[in-house]
Amino acid sequence: MLARNIRSQLLFIAMMPLLLVVAAVSVFMLSESLDDIESSLERRGNDISTQAVLMSEFYFYTGDVQRLSEIAGILINIDAVSSVRFVDVNNKILAEQSKHNTVINKDRLFIIPIYSKDVSPDEVSALAGIEEDQEERLGQIEIALSRDEHSSLREKAYLRIMVVAVSAVALGIFMVYLFGRRLSASLSNMAASAKEVKMGDLNSRSPEDGEGEILELQRMFNRMVGSLQENEVQLQNRIAQATKSLNESVDELSQKNTQLEQQRQEAIELERSKAISDERARIMKDMHDGIGGQLVASLAMIEKEKNSEIRDNISSALRECLDDFRLIILSLNVSESNLQALLADFKYRINKKLAKLGVGLRWQVATEVDQINIQPQQSLHLLRILQEMFANILKHSEADEITLKVSLSDKEVLLQVDDNGSFDEPEQAGGHGLKNMRWRAEELKGHFELSQNEQGGASAKLSFPVDAAS
Repeated sequence: MLARNIRSQLLFIAMMPLLLVVAAVSVFMLSESLDDIESSLERRGNDISTQAVLMSEFYFYTGDVQRLSEIAGILINIDAVSSVRFVDVNNKILAEQSKHNTVINKDRLFIIPIYSKDVSPDEVSALAGIEEDQEERLGQIEIALSRDEHSSLREKAYLRIMVVAVSAVALGIFMVYLFGRRLSASLSNMAASAKEVKMGDLNSRSPEDGEGEILELQRMFNRMVGSLQENEVQLQNRIAQATKSLNESVDELSQKNTQLEQQRQEAIELERSKAISDERARIMKDMHDGIGGQLVASLAMIEKEKNSEIRDNISSALRECLDDFRLIILSLNVSESNLQALLADFKYRINKKLAKLGVGLRWQVATEVDQINIQPQQSLHLLRILQEMFANILKHSEADEITLKVSLSDKEVLLQVDDNGSFDEPEQAGGHGLKNMRWRAEELKGHFELSQNEQGGASAKLSFPVDAAS
């Protein structure tokens, strides 16, 4: 990726051809140097191999191992020779000398076969091509030449070429910097001014310090920025006028939209309320004319019968069904119910049953309760809880007096029912009725608890927030 400033880009563009030339020349010089070093190693190995063949050929033929060992000792003392080995035709080592305990992989190995004929030094390199069926092969000489000396030569070649390349590049950079400094300075100044214009500063101008085409470019740039500045002023004035007019229109539309939205919500609520009211009215009418009429007719028929325990039980059951039916009808009502009136209606209905059983009722309802209104569905939950409380007392406690207290504290309705009978633990007496009362208390977003009071009877407490029920 190209550098971002102009000076670096000019340097990069000017240096690319120089770098390519330096790289090509360096690679060529390095290749020539390495070839020369490798050829030198090859020639050295061939010379030593020729001498080794001349010195050992006769002793190979005679099998004089001792003389071969002496020749190996002479050859190992030659510079660059790291190991010498004489091997017969059966690959048996006749003599061996080495400067290292282990074979070094970087050593160059020369293998020269020995045949049973005189070989001149010029023919040593061609011995490997002699076929075994023409001359008798006596064995071979294995000479390993160390590359350490040649590695040093390679390092010197690398260093020399690197020094030449770095020097050429440094000189090229200096020359490019020296001749491109003024040009890059003019372009950099103009680029800086263009950046300021991009950021919104239309007062910025480029210094006219260039020459020739660069100077003309700077002047054209300054004239262009001046034109942009004039257009910007005109555009801002037009935008201000258009914005003012648009804001006025938007304010008017916003007010109209707000009014329309309010009207739409009111219409939706009216339609919804009307639909709910019509449906509930239809259900209430059907239930009243159907189930209610049947219950009233059944009660009237049973009361015409002669007095008996069965007649009284059936009549009492029908009246309780009518009371429950009234509660269901009440829960379908759209309007809210006053808590004081709701409790008074419950007191009126429960008093008849308590009077027959000889149970007294102490009624303590605070005057603030008269200001509380609750929804029909919550009215049904509350009356069902009261019904279950009194039913449990009459069935299990054998009490002769019941006390009901209702008060208002910290925006919560507190309802408590106590009796003077016996109390059973919830684990023993708490069936579905207790679970239903707790569930209905949760529906009221309140809390229900059952415990033993000071008289030994049961104390049922219900609390629920006024906001949740009002």
